[in-house]
Amino acid sequence: MAPFTYRFTSVFNPKKFKEIVHSGHRYTVFYENSETYSCSLLDTFDNELMQAGRLLFKAEKLLFAFDMQTGQFAEQKVRRHWSFVSELDEGPIFNLLAGVSPLRALAPIGVVNVQKGQGNLLDDEGKTRVRLINLTLINGKKSATVGSSRPLRGYDRAHGDLKKWLSALDAIPCQDLVELYTSLGIAVSKYNPKPRLQLVAQDSIKKNTTIIIKTFLRVARANEDGVIADIDTEFLHDYRVSFRKIRSVLSLFKDVYSQEDSVRLKHDFSELMRQTNKLRDLDVYLLNKEEYYSLVPKTTHAGLAILFNGFEKERRAEHENVAQYLKSKAYRKQLKKWQTLFGNEDNLESGPKSGEFTSGFARRILLQRYKKVCKIARSIDATTEDEVVHQLRIHCKKLRYLMEFFTTLFPAEEIRQRIKSLKRLQDNLGRFNDYSVQQIFLKNVLAGQPAGNAKGIKVAESIGALTAMLHRLQNKERRQVMKNFERFDSPEIRESFDKLFKNEVIANENPGLLQQ
Repeated sequence: MAPFTYRFTSVFNPKKFKEIVHSGHRYTVFYENSETYSCSLLDTFDNELMQAGRLLFKAEKLLFAFDMQTGQFAEQKVRRHWSFVSELDEGPIFNLLAGVSPLRALAPIGVVNVQKGQGNLLDDEGKTRVRLINLTLINGKKSATVGSSRPLRGYDRAHGDLKKWLSALDAIPCQDLVELYTSLGIAVSKYNPKPRLQLVAQDSIKKNTTIIIKTFLRVARANEDGVIADIDTEFLHDYRVSFRKIRSVLSLFKDVYSQEDSVRLKHDFSELMRQTNKLRDLDVYLLNKEEYYSLVPKTTHAGLAILFNGFEKERRAEHENVAQYLKSKAYRKQLKKWQTLFGNEDNLESGPKSGEFTSGFARRILLQRYKKVCKIARSIDATTEDEVVHQLRIHCKKLRYLMEFFTTLFPAEEIRQRIKSLKRLQDNLGRFNDYSVQQIFLKNVLAGQPAGNAKGIKVAESIGALTAMLHRLQNKERRQVMKNFERFDSPEIRESFDKLFKNEVIANENPGLLQQ
């Protein structure tokens, strides 16, 4: 029998959980380990642990975690400061948190007292039948208890008796932590870098365009404090992606707003993005540090160390520049101005296509972008210039954005499959672009090295070795681009795109189907 995870809907009374009598069978609950801790409850900014049904607590130098999906409990000592799962020593907590994003910092989201009861369910002969654990979380006057029970092999009947007894004490199956957080008064972040846009097929495209931009402005602004505090690099990444999506909307949704407004807004958003370009570039190189070391001979590692020490110093200075920019009155004023502007569709002058139904507009530009991707990709071979491959990457990204914007207008499984078919090609193109950009960056770094300087010679050697490996990897990705496009351009995929985006019937969140 599988483990049973549960949450008490009423106040847990340990005294009622000492002796259990059910169907003539008598059991005793014996706690081998019962302790109370003052803890920080940890999670990522986007509540990754909560969404996965995991609780993680830190009590001084001790971490302990409870997985509501599996009923697994683990604890591990921490010997040093850490923020990311990758910084933990290997052990039970490290293993339990496998799959958590290595790029997101884990930080306190609340302070609770935790009463831990870990023990066994014994039969009337004193033999262990079930292992169990209860955690009572206390935040001021609010409390909640969660737990799990796991039967020993062959003792499913005793486990069944325990589950019925638990139900009589107001315990309910629990794998969702939202209600638990709420009952404890712990704020649940509503942050989602990819919010599901609830667009209505027969609303005007101008109305829905304004909704899209307003939504991603909100996503970008949610990341500002994290960028300033430098909690992790994903804050800046999500911030930039949100603005990149806004720029794509202004570029792709032609004639929705007036030409004057579109040109001005595209320029203004581009200027804003430019402020964080260098910081993001440095983040990417530093995140790839271990990979770079693995690509080149150990004899060149000394030069890489000098190179990355320089990057780290440069990043600290650049982060300070970005933080000051985000805290400036001019920036805050501009962002508030945009939020007001996109707060109502009537604030922007209409273009020739502004009144078109969203359903028809979406189908038209999706098909146009898909055909453009296919046209460019079919021209690529071993001799094609890098710039053409880069253009294909950009058009694939724009197609992906469009499909994500309009997801709710199409049958969910069909649009999901189309996005999935594009993702492999897009990931491949992303790696090709990264290798190309990194070679150019290293070439510029090399040009700035002092001639005849001992450190400069070591850096030059490491850059030469690294550039050669990046060039080899880039050529490998180029060959893979052609293979992946053959799959993406298969008759089945072409037919599925045509069928989905030419179809006159589009699903909507409203009951039934809307037909234009």
